Amino acid sequence: MKRKLLICIPALLVSLIALGPLCSFNAGLDKNKSAMGQASSCGSPGEPGTCSRSGCHGAGSGGLADNAGPGSLTITSVPAMSSNNYVPGQLYHMTVTVNESGKAHYGFGCEILDNSGNTNTHTNNTAGTITVTDAANTTTWQAYGTGRLAITQNSSGGYSSNGASFIFDWTAPASGLVNIYLCGNATNNDGSADAPDNIYSLNRQLSPLATGIAELETEAVSMHAYPVPAHDVLYLSFKTMEEGHLLVNLYSIDGLLVRTLENKGVEAGPYNQSYAVGDLPKGTYVIRMEVGNATHSKLIMIQ
Repeated sequence: MKRKLLICIPALLVSLIALGPLCSFNAGLDKNKSAMGQASSCGSPGEPGTCSRSGCHGAGSGGLADNAGPGSLTITSVPAMSSNNYVPGQLYHMTVTVNESGKAHYGFGCEILDNSGNTNTHTNNTAGTITVTDAANTTTWQAYGTGRLAITQNSSGGYSSNGASFIFDWTAPASGLVNIYLCGNATNNDGSADAPDNIYSLNRQLSPLATGIAELETEAVSMHAYPVPAHDVLYLSFKTMEEGHLLVNLYSIDGLLVRTLENKGVEAGPYNQSYAVGDLPKGTYVIRMEVGNATHSKLIMIQ
């Protein structure tokens, strides 16, 4: 009997690992504190739906249907994607925000897929490249080990009052239609998947612009900010393609001007500057640089 038990336990573990967590934003015990969030429940083709499906949160557990709650779900990028068009090869700093008053824990799941319509979740048809930029709050997870890639909150992310934001980078593919499947969860953090948890979801299709990143960069300024995250001092390394008036502003994540870092005339060429930021509240900010008609924006974190 002991030999049989030793044989069966690894088999059971293999089965559990192969399935992986499907939906777990309501951080209670065990799987609800999983770092794998909502893999396989972003509402993309072939998946069982979003986290409002039966046995998870929201409508399937007696709550409201997707987007019927009093909150909201948004996804934005820097630089912005005008009219749902992306620049091939462009690096985008993405921000997902889940808002709902009165909740204690928030999560998200996002998949960015090609337009093949693939319904086999074991096949990875992710479009472009998703990169974790805030490992303290987000992680990636491939459904079934080799399937499509999702980025989600991790075991420590999303604990907040009235809403939470999550950031990551996405490098656009060289061509083709792209589909964003996004789901957010606002929960009461009671350890159960029940009616008080509300689900928000959206799908967005992006089309490639004819002009790629290499062509646009000849007209733009370039900028590198470090360290990541910044603490007391933020360093900027930037290059202007032409002389003009340089304006560098620091904005909050909701677009409010926090501080003007530079406001002066410059000649074309490389520059390296440092700025004291230790007095600023911890969080995510946007740096926007303007020289003439050229602009460049970048997300930074201050801790």
